[in-house]
Order: sequence, then structure tokens, then C-alpha cells
Amino acid sequence: MKVECEFLSRDPKRVRKAVVQVKGRKAEALDALQFTDFTQNGYEVFLFAPEVLNADKVDNIVVITPNELLDFYENYKVILPDSITQWENLF
Repeated sequence: MKVECEFLSRDPKRVRKAVVQVKGRKAEALDALQFTDFTQNGYEVFLFAPEVLNADKVDNIVVITPNELLDFYENYKVILPDSITQWENLF
């Protein structure tokens, strides 16, 4: 399964790994079971999609809701890159 990006912590005392998968409004549902290779290898998996199936059947899966994403954006947009924030006032 391809992912949008991979995050690795820089703290050698607390090594953490995460991957993110994002799907748009018209995309098909994501199945969390497709990400078990990542979770079995110690990753946290963050999913954002119109629908996420089987998230309750896999450990270390975090489903991001639209409200959580908007809250994050509003709270942290000052540190986000222009490639993300440039779209804020498009429409």
C-alpha cells in the first residue's frame, strides 16, 4: 500500500514512526486492514478518507475526522508550508 508520507522521530530515546494516507471526498473507502504491514512494523497509521473500514480491528490506526483536520489547520497554519496554506483563500 502506498502512503502520502512517512514520519520518523528524531529522538533516539523515543523512536516513533508514522505514515499518513489521505483520500479526497469522492474516493472509495479505505480499508484499515490494508495497513497491517505498517502497524506490525511499529508504525502508527493516520487515515483521512470519506470512509475508513475496519479501523477498530487494527491496532495503531488513527482515523482523522474532517473537524479534527480543520481544527489542526486553524491552530497550526502559521507553521504549515505555503504548499498547503496557499489554497486557503482560493474560493
